[in-house]
Amino acid sequence: VSTFTKAWRAGANYMIMLARCRAEVEMSDARGNRFKNLRVVVLGAGFGGLELSAMLSEALPDRLDLTLIDENDSFVFGFSKLDVMFGRKTTEAVRIAYSAINKPGVRFRQETVTSIDPKERVVTTNRGTYEADVLVVALGANYDVEATPGLREGGNEFYSLAGAERLRDELPSFTKGNAIVGVTSMPFKCPPAPSEAALMLHDYLSERGVRGDCHI
Repeated sequence: VSTFTKAWRAGANYMIMLARCRAEVEMSDARGNRFKNLRVVVLGAGFGGLELSAMLSEALPDRLDLTLIDENDSFVFGFSKLDVMFGRKTTEAVRIAYSAINKPGVRFRQETVTSIDPKERVVTTNRGTYEADVLVVALGANYDVEATPGLREGGNEFYSLAGAERLRDELPSFTKGNAIVGVTSMPFKCPPAPSEAALMLHDYLSERGVRGDCHI
C-alpha cells in the first residue's frame, strides 16, 4: 500500500468520524438534549488520536466533551528519534508534553486502558471508567521484537525512543565493520525511516572520519 493511499484512507476516516459526531449531536438535539455535550473518548494520543481530537474541537467547540487517554505523558515525532539516535537532540528536547494540550472541549488523561466494551462504549482504565457516545480506538501497534530471533539479544532498533537512546550510546564506539539496516517484515511503520537511517549513518560516519572503514 503506497504512502499516498495510506494518507488518503486516514483522511477519509477522519471525515467519517467527524460526520458521525456531528450526526450524534443533531440526533441529541432532536431528542430535546440541545444543551448536552457529545461525550467522545479517544484511546491513544498518537497521530490519529491527536488529529481527530483537534478536528472535533474545531468543529464542535461548544458541544464537545472529549477525553483523550494515553499511557504516556508525551508525544515524540518519528523523525525526532533519528535526531536522538545520532546525538543531534536530547530526549527531553524532542518530547511534546500532552499536558500542553489546550483545545476547547478536550482533556487529557495519562492512564492505562485495561478493558474496552465496544458494544456499550465503556472503557476501563487503571484509574477509572469512562462512558462514551462515540468511542474511538487509536491505540496503534506495539513492536514484536521477539518475532525476529536474535534481534533483542544482538541487534538494535530506533523505532522506539528507548531504542534510539541505546543506539546513541553505542554508535560512538562503531569505527569499522558492517552496519545493516534491515526491515524484519512487511508492512512496517514509516516506510522512509530505514533509508533515512542509512543516509544519516553515512553522514555521521563521514563526519567522524571513519566512513571508509565502514560498510552500510
